Amino acid sequence: MTVQSATAAAPAATASAPARPAGVPFIVRTRMALLVLVAVYPVITGLIYLVAPITADWPVWERNLIVAPLMVVAMVYFIIPTIQARFGRFVATGKF
Repeated sequence: MTVQSATAAAPAATASAPARPAGVPFIVRTRMALLVLVAVYPVITGLIYLVAPITADWPVWERNLIVAPLMVVAMVYFIIPTIQARFGRFVATGKF
């Protein structure tokens, strides 16, 4: 049996399939957003204070060229994984 004949022999999708895939509920996204906000605020504030003496006379857009990559790395490698590991159940169910 060839690949083409195997796919042709597969049954067609049933009519009872959902019209759209189930998305993440609004409350789950809201909990995650609030936890990220609580974690990101002190980090970004600390980064700004750390970079401010070095970049005091720079325009804001140049200062952000330094702060933004540091913040993205912190979020991707530290903040988001920590929130998912420690608060994953709370985010998903609302229970600790």
